[in-house]
Amino acid sequence: MKRLSIAGSILSLSLACGAPAFAETPPGFDQFLAIFKAHPPQPVAPPDIKAIPLSTTGSPETTQWESMEGWITARNVTQPALYPVLPAPGTANGTAVIIAPGGAFLTLAFDTEGREVAKYLAARGVTCFVLTYRVDQTPRDIDGLAAAIASRVGKAPAKMTHGDIPASSEAPALADGLAAMSYVRSHAADYGIDPKKIGFMGFSAGGMETMNVATYYDAATRPDFIGVIYGAMDDAPVPADAPPAFIALAADDPLLGHASVPIFDAWRDSGHSAELHIYAHGSHGFGMRKVGTSADHWIEDYYNWLTAEKLVVSKR
Repeated sequence: MKRLSIAGSILSLSLACGAPAFAETPPGFDQFLAIFKAHPPQPVAPPDIKAIPLSTTGSPETTQWESMEGWITARNVTQPALYPVLPAPGTANGTAVIIAPGGAFLTLAFDTEGREVAKYLAARGVTCFVLTYRVDQTPRDIDGLAAAIASRVGKAPAKMTHGDIPASSEAPALADGLAAMSYVRSHAADYGIDPKKIGFMGFSAGGMETMNVATYYDAATRPDFIGVIYGAMDDAPVPADAPPAFIALAADDPLLGHASVPIFDAWRDSGHSAELHIYAHGSHGFGMRKVGTSADHWIEDYYNWLTAEKLVVSKR
């Protein structure tokens, strides 16, 4: 794969600190860097969830768990893992979703684009797994991390439709996504999951991860549905049996505001089911944070879509 969605919750990190959204894709990433350095991530303990390793490569010890304004992030992931967030006993509806947070393939927004999404869906009977996939390694110090972020996001072209900034972890991350699909499907009975109702969704770089999984699968790893939140796809052909897609973004997204519509067009032109939501305001990286716009309700739109497509049986 030659193309990469730059995205991730890099911009969401700045927004979580109260920074106004960029009017257009940076140059200057100066505003973000100033706020980032003024409110740097702080080390925290790993989440209190028993992780399921997906590989014997790497080590969980390399992962840096950090908190910024109360939201947990992860970086320097070398061993991919799943973090289950399960429905209350007796409430599971048989549907499962693997959730891939974003972060420009440099960091992972574990809470705002992972665990908080999983909590919402699990409360409605969906069995969820937050995926920490391998990312490019960054310096462990904050100044080094800030420089890495600035270098990557600062190269983003204006109005990019697919993304063209390389990340060495893109291929390993795809392998991790496929391994996650394989694990959940092969353990479906253990979790009370219908093996034909296993979806994959992601945000920003996690959205690129989702699109890669949705185009490079085999029979054992095909997702039954996908959710792409401010994501992007590469230029691979759409599979003949491509899964139904839910796509959402904000029109004023300065990084990937032009990258989600091509996914919808590709799916529609290929005769596959797709639903597209473009919210007028919300910028990039809104995830489960409240930004005070209609983008705050994307998760309800997603759940309504799951219900309408009969991918979940609503118990509410």
